[in-house]
Amino acid sequence: MYREREYDVVVAGAGPAGTHTALRLGRLGWRVALIDRCEFPRKKPCGEFLSPACLPLLEEVGLLEDVLASGAARVRGMDIVTSGHRARGDYRSMGTYSPPRAGGIGIRREVLDHQAVEAARTEPNITVLLGWRVSGPVSGPEGRTIGLSVIDPEGKRVLLRSRFVVGADGLHSRVARGLGWTGKYPGPARFAIVARFEGVDRRKEAEVHIVGGNYFAACPIDDGLFTANLVVDGNRLPKGSSELEPFFQHHLQEAPLLAERLAGAHLSDPLLTCGPLRSENRRCTGPGAALVGDACGFVDPLTGEGLYFAMRGASMLASALDRALADPAREPSALRRYDRDRRRDFAPRYALARLLQRGLQRPGVPDRVVGALERIPALCDLLLGLTGDYLPARGLLSPGVWRSAIQHERPAPRNLFRSLPDGQ
Repeated sequence: MYREREYDVVVAGAGPAGTHTALRLGRLGWRVALIDRCEFPRKKPCGEFLSPACLPLLEEVGLLEDVLASGAARVRGMDIVTSGHRARGDYRSMGTYSPPRAGGIGIRREVLDHQAVEAARTEPNITVLLGWRVSGPVSGPEGRTIGLSVIDPEGKRVLLRSRFVVGADGLHSRVARGLGWTGKYPGPARFAIVARFEGVDRRKEAEVHIVGGNYFAACPIDDGLFTANLVVDGNRLPKGSSELEPFFQHHLQEAPLLAERLAGAHLSDPLLTCGPLRSENRRCTGPGAALVGDACGFVDPLTGEGLYFAMRGASMLASALDRALADPAREPSALRRYDRDRRRDFAPRYALARLLQRGLQRPGVPDRVVGALERIPALCDLLLGLTGDYLPARGLLSPGVWRSAIQHERPAPRNLFRSLPDGQ
């Protein structure tokens, strides 16, 4: 026998996609249940970088000032490094397109997520249920999703009835699987090893270090820490946790500039892994249900856009559900608009991420590309505008964007490889 509760919307998953969806809907007056199997704060493997376009999205849900006050590190640009080249790009205005507040930020995921969950707790229309596990969506006699079956912290089964169920439960979404929407991603399985360091000199740039077909993505974060992710093919990942650190250190020696920066630092936390960094679902919406964030599908974002996809997707979905809840007759068109908006905004970014991933696997290509970016820094700025989510792909058709990029031309960064000791 089920115990039952009733809401307008039930959101599974209290990461950025789920909490932002809940916050937006709750403040529009809808009754929302936000559930997660974890208690917060909780650690979660993540690149911990927010692109510039994330800042206005945080501001819209009232979280930006708290995030900045917590010590989030400002990130004004990015270094892209291969075995022989180093290019630097800045987040800056180009034509009519400008990065919000002049850059991105780095912050621990447990801080970012905890602040969002605490904000949800203060909303009278949102019920936060932590330590609750998803069993799966429940369908009515006509196939419409009518709620979510969950297990409470005491092990009792509860039916959370709702007009909509939102799956914001990540890469391995139980909601997507329960709805039969999961598909197969054609690309190779890749995993990330996530490390945090203390004692790293502070800089205001994020970093990507390409080593063979793998890469390190790193940036400063709050509390004086520095995060570095090593992304590798899954078939190369060590099987035992005790082997992770030697594996990480071995690959670090293939990135001499990063190794030099970390030489006097030490790990502040045990290494974590996550993956596979790929998923693809056949659909994201249906009668009474929708997916958001990584639950929709995931492509390894070498470009550092994962949190933007979550927050921007939440904004789109909340707008669509508000229309559907206010007028049930508009539900089909509202969900179609959500699907269309996601494709229009995210498809070019996913395509760029896949293109960069394919380029990584071709010997010599990363070095040639980064060499070109090193010689013409304006091109690197344009790339960062695209991956920083404030310069749309259509902006490349604007003469003003190219004129602004070229007029701001600056000297290429000094080739630091020449200053390293022999053998590094």
